[in-house]
Amino acid sequence: MAQPAGQPVYRGQPVYRGQPQTDGKATASLVLGIVTALLCFNFLTGVPAVVLGHLSRKSIRESMGRLKGDGMALAGLIMGYISIAIIPVLIIAAIAIPNLLRAKISANDSAAASTVRVLNTAQVTYATEYPAKGYARDLATLGSGAEGSCSSRSETNACLIDDVLAKQNVKRGFRFNMTAVCGDDDACKDYVVTATPITNATGSRSYCSTSDAVIRYKKGSAFPPSTVEECQAWPPLI
Repeated sequence: MAQPAGQPVYRGQPVYRGQPQTDGKATASLVLGIVTALLCFNFLTGVPAVVLGHLSRKSIRESMGRLKGDGMALAGLIMGYISIAIIPVLIIAAIAIPNLLRAKISANDSAAASTVRVLNTAQVTYATEYPAKGYARDLATLGSGAEGSCSSRSETNACLIDDVLAKQNVKRGFRFNMTAVCGDDDACKDYVVTATPITNATGSRSYCSTSDAVIRYKKGSAFPPSTVEECQAWPPLI
């Protein structure tokens, strides 16, 4: 029988004209995608979300209208793929962050040893400029002193080091201290300068030095020596 004019011609599988049902795989993909997001894009739920999302979209395309939920499957796919994409980022971060922390600690250690050398040089300069005083009694004296001014230098404010170090006693994750060994004549014949990391994350060594200008160290945040003899018992930094 001839097809009436104006009527569409259908070939192959007929289009389903009933009420489409939501594909269960699409729902599962969306749920897993949401769980993945709630778990900070955990790939353990992200991978199944991707698999189910692809399967669902394939089923929906082949259902000829019997199934719906393509948008749900797509949302699950997107969240799943985000979790998978994060995996290499996490791997790189797991490798890079510890290396960066170690590099920072090493840099802080080197800076602390260098600062101790600067303090030794400042003490030699102070003793040369004020021989009656010998060495400076503390870090503040090597800075701007109680006056807080470097407009005129004196034995109480030598202005040989910066005030951040002189007054706050902290620099690059280390705490610095200086104790002088002074006689009855008010002249200081020796001193002990120490540098200890504030935490284990800011340094791996503690340092000390005396008028012999030898920098000595101990691993970790050691209790700083208070006497010349205690400092000189530490091994020298090579």
